[in-house]
Amino acid sequence: MFHPSLDVAYVSNEQGGSVTAYRFDKTSGSLAAQQTVSTLPSGFSERNACAEIKVHPSGKFVYVSNRGHDSIARFQIDGGTGKLTAQGQTATERTPRSFDLDPSGNRLYVCGEATNRIAACKIDQETGELRPLSTVSVGNMPWWIAIVELPQPM
Repeated sequence: MFHPSLDVAYVSNEQGGSVTAYRFDKTSGSLAAQQTVSTLPSGFSERNACAEIKVHPSGKFVYVSNRGHDSIARFQIDGGTGKLTAQGQTATERTPRSFDLDPSGNRLYVCGEATNRIAACKIDQETGELRPLSTVSVGNMPWWIAIVELPQPM
C-alpha cells in the first residue's frame, strides 16, 4: 500500500505479525526496507496472522488487521520519513481478515470472518484512534469488503 504523497510503501507481513515500511525509488522502481514494526502488543505470544493493510487518506496513519489477536493495529506515519510509530490495537470481530476505509477517512469497516458480522468504527482525524460504533450480521464467513464511491447523478 503506497503512501499518498511520500515515496514509501507499506506491506503487511502476514506470518510475521508485522508491517514493513519501504522506501520507493521512482527511477528504478525498487523498494528498500527501512523499518519493520510489530502489529501486536508486547508479550502477546499466541498464533496470529496479519491480513489487510490500509493507509489513511490523510497519509497520517496505517492500519493492519490481526487475525488471532482479533484487532486492528494502528500506526502513526512520520510526515518526513514515512517511518511508523505503533499506536496500539483496537479489539474487533474475531478473525478480521479484510477491512476498508471510506473515501473521506471518517469510518473503518471490518469483516469478522469467524463471527459473520461487519463492524463499523469512527476514526479520530487527529489521532487515528478507532471508536467502535456498531456491528451488523452478514452472510457466512465474510472475507472481503470494499468501499466504493459512486458517481454523483448529473
